[in-house]
Amino acid sequence: MNWDETKAFLQPCFPPEVQDELALLYPGELQEIRIRAAQPCVFRTASRTQALAWRPSAREVETLAEALCGHSLYARREEIRQGYVTLRGGHRLGLCGSVQLRAGEPYTLVSTASLCLRIAAQWPGAADSLLPYCLSGQQARNLLLIGPCASGKTTLLRDIARQLGNDHARLQIALVDERGELAACHGGIPQLDVGVHTDVLDGCPKEHAIPWLIRSMNPQIIITDELATASDVSAVLDAMACGCAVIASIHGTSLTDLASRPVIASMMARRSFDYYAVLAPDGCGAIAAVYDRNGSPVRLPE
Repeated sequence: MNWDETKAFLQPCFPPEVQDELALLYPGELQEIRIRAAQPCVFRTASRTQALAWRPSAREVETLAEALCGHSLYARREEIRQGYVTLRGGHRLGLCGSVQLRAGEPYTLVSTASLCLRIAAQWPGAADSLLPYCLSGQQARNLLLIGPCASGKTTLLRDIARQLGNDHARLQIALVDERGELAACHGGIPQLDVGVHTDVLDGCPKEHAIPWLIRSMNPQIIITDELATASDVSAVLDAMACGCAVIASIHGTSLTDLASRPVIASMMARRSFDYYAVLAPDGCGAIAAVYDRNGSPVRLPE
């Protein structure tokens, strides 16, 4: 979705005072909308946080969530159990409220009191400066993006997939979109541009998706977001052992931060990634530094 399409999708779901604020924003400016029952609605951009006058009731929060999901929120129980649903256009709606458990595990959300609407953005060319670390001549490289929440990791991964999948036809790209944020598939078809030579496996956990793709699609590069668990790391290492390059992201602030986490530290000790790109925390996808497999800086901010 471009910004006009995003506004056309969002505005009918909100009351007039929020619609008016949306109309004033520039393309790419809005990053997140926070909605909490009985509290001011909050817009967050890269440069400011603005509290609006609208204070929704608990019922209005529920109604808004239903409207954003096309009135099918509670038909998407499996997604809700993960705490969020992916909306049309790749936007992500986080949900918080009262959870019903079954056998000690989250079963469904029985009431919704808070929403976090993260706005998906496509910025063609955002990953230009990272492409030299993805390819060296004809050789694909392993690259790990490191950044805090809302630092632009997903936007950069999407643009890497788009550029490699569009401009390097000799490469077969596979995209693991476990949370539906990278490609925003609808009926299995990406709604966001991730490249014409890119195959997308949507909604499948990495530990299953990566071997699936290796068996079925023979990719040269696998792109995936948010490595978090030992099973994620194991699947990535298996892909590399099969001769497939991996470009991935992980939540963190520095190499030192990653080295303090046992699951990730073991991967770093193997020098599995050729490059590590650390993102600035401002949400614009800016690269703070790039390090090689040994942790030596190869690029620092000017």
